[in-house]
Amino acid sequence: MIERPDRSFFDRAYFEAQTRHSLPHTREVIYPLADRTARLLCRRFHPQRVLDLGCAKGFLVEALRAHGATAVFGIDISAYAVSAATAEIRDRLVVGDAQAGLPIRSASCDLVTAVDVFEHLPQPEIALREIRRILEASGVAYLKICHPRHPNACRDPSHVSVWPLARWRTAFRGAGFDCTRVYEAEFAPSAGRLGPVKAWVRRGREWAVIGTPADYKFLLWKSRHG
Repeated sequence: MIERPDRSFFDRAYFEAQTRHSLPHTREVIYPLADRTARLLCRRFHPQRVLDLGCAKGFLVEALRAHGATAVFGIDISAYAVSAATAEIRDRLVVGDAQAGLPIRSASCDLVTAVDVFEHLPQPEIALREIRRILEASGVAYLKICHPRHPNACRDPSHVSVWPLARWRTAFRGAGFDCTRVYEAEFAPSAGRLGPVKAWVRRGREWAVIGTPADYKFLLWKSRHG
């Protein structure tokens, strides 16, 4: 079985990008991305009870609250990241491991987010089953996962599940989810006959801005047959 580094690996050095080749996890770098994601999710789903799995320093938790979600909490494996959150957000964050079970009541969330988490998990299926357990019947999960051809896929030593698209879809179905792949640019409504064309144009712009394959982004909901 593939193993990721233990909890102690995800310390200050990791989040300051000293043990991985990436940008440091700072407010200046992360919050604008979190704010965009939160704005799009809240506009589309109007969530109220949200869990951010792999919340790190809580920037997405903060952004979701700013955009109208009231009961928002986060869980992360890193005690350092949780302790580094602002005082206002820290009380909403818990140290925990999705692979060991989530300390959340079943069917209690209408949205679960997991951004840059699943590539770190040696057994992502466990976390998927936990997400399904805590989602209410009409709930939605939003996952962002590193694309296997993205440069960051091999730069982070804790990336142990960098899978192709087909394998992720199989894992989702096995955990009892239906899914669709999305691009954040497509969240904006596109009415009329030209709607699909405009969505493809926005998709192309997202690829062009990034300059590399866009990370996988999925929406998951409970399968009727699961």
